[in-house]
Amino acid sequence: MIAIFGLTLEAVAQPGFEGEDLYYEDMRDTPVLLGGAGASAGSMLRGDPWVENYGADEDGVYKWPGTYDDLTTKDFLRDTAIAYAFQWGARMFYVRNKNSRIFNTSLSDWWDNITQWPERDDGDEFFTNLITHPIVGAVDYLYYRSMGHSFWMAALGTVVQSTLFEYTIEGLVETPSLSDLIFTPLLGVPAGFVLEESSEWLVDTDFVPAKILGYIINPMRNFVDRRQVGIYNPLSKQFMSISGPLTFNANSNEALRLGYPFYMEPPLPIGRFMADIEIVNMDKDLGGEFVFYSVRVDVPSANELWGLYVQIAQSGVNEIEVDGDPLSDGFEFANLLIGGKHVMLKSHNSAVSLGMDLYLPTAFKDNLDRLKTLLMYKRNFPVNLQSAWTITPYISGAVWKGIFSFQTMAASQFVLNASKLEGNDFEYRFNYAATVGANFPIVLAPVLFAEFNGYTQPTADTFEKTDLFFTGGVRFGRKFNPGFGVQVPLHGPDEEISKVGFIIDFQVRF
Repeated sequence: MIAIFGLTLEAVAQPGFEGEDLYYEDMRDTPVLLGGAGASAGSMLRGDPWVENYGADEDGVYKWPGTYDDLTTKDFLRDTAIAYAFQWGARMFYVRNKNSRIFNTSLSDWWDNITQWPERDDGDEFFTNLITHPIVGAVDYLYYRSMGHSFWMAALGTVVQSTLFEYTIEGLVETPSLSDLIFTPLLGVPAGFVLEESSEWLVDTDFVPAKILGYIINPMRNFVDRRQVGIYNPLSKQFMSISGPLTFNANSNEALRLGYPFYMEPPLPIGRFMADIEIVNMDKDLGGEFVFYSVRVDVPSANELWGLYVQIAQSGVNEIEVDGDPLSDGFEFANLLIGGKHVMLKSHNSAVSLGMDLYLPTAFKDNLDRLKTLLMYKRNFPVNLQSAWTITPYISGAVWKGIFSFQTMAASQFVLNASKLEGNDFEYRFNYAATVGANFPIVLAPVLFAEFNGYTQPTADTFEKTDLFFTGGVRFGRKFNPGFGVQVPLHGPDEEISKVGFIIDFQVRF
């Protein structure tokens, strides 16, 4: 999504703001010179020469994806391990019924499943067997090609990934599928080849919509570059590698220092991958827990004065009872968030930005009334509300001095097609937040912070109009940044049904 939006925008050259930061000067990582001596895989601009001519032509110019002639078996196994880890990550994220599809198994069940001959009829629909699985195979092929492997090695990698999925991930809970083992690589590899060649042709054109399409049909262009995993930032035209160093431009150091809240948007754009999970303990009438988790990616502009972000979320219930009836444990996809912010004012110790969030109505299924139940937790209702569009303009500001910083935010939420909340087509909510933090320049660079969030919904008819929360948290590190927090509802409808929420997240910053 970021590639789609970012590639349609022209980067506007604006002078950066140079802010003196004596307290943190000794904490800065070594700056990286883009495209010059000492540049790394995580910082070089596409099209620059690449060390040892990996993937480069006779003139030393890198052309994506390139085929590396000296890749070894060790390289293939390393790339296979990365892809397999992402398979597990995707499995954990998207499966709705995790208990039955992942956790309700044993070593003896797994052995019984994988020692049988694969099933010819796995019970899946035509679309799953001959469309979905070949698409996954095509993505696997594109991944190996983007890592620099030849056509035949990429085809072999696709077979390996399909086999690993059927005999380890799926094999934990069911017998491997013969059709999936066959059709995933048999149809996926040719499809991947066609997508790769088509993407190359489209990206080489001078027509911007064609370039955008090239990045869509070969998504690996956005996530793999020169054997590095990360994300291509179309706003700054840089590839941000997970393993690359932190690079400091005009606002980077301040953005890292302010990027600690769980719930409010800091004013300065930051580059990061983020995954989070929150477990909210409910009161004795409901029992059990509500579970919310998401993944998010942020990309800043080259001058770091504006940025875009996308968040994909799922929400679930665990051992919840409604009016004495147990609800089926499991998860549902929530609405997709697309947002952006622009710094309007920046000095050496303060910043103010304007932003806009848009929730798209992607909460698509609720046959077991999970989303309906999750709407009892009003803090998250725009996220979990089916069919609803939510538009949220906001203003965010911060001041800092020494180790201390203070941030605040105010936002208006306009929720359209909101009838599934309490019958009204339109709902309005005013959100406000404030956070105070202390960054300590010692080992692990800990940040201690306290966050206050409030929501007032004047259009509410059936529940209290105001919710208030307090969250205490701690973060560690700069590039690799885990965070831990506890949220307590102080007042409102959520305080009446929930006790406490526990939050864990992990950020990789760029």
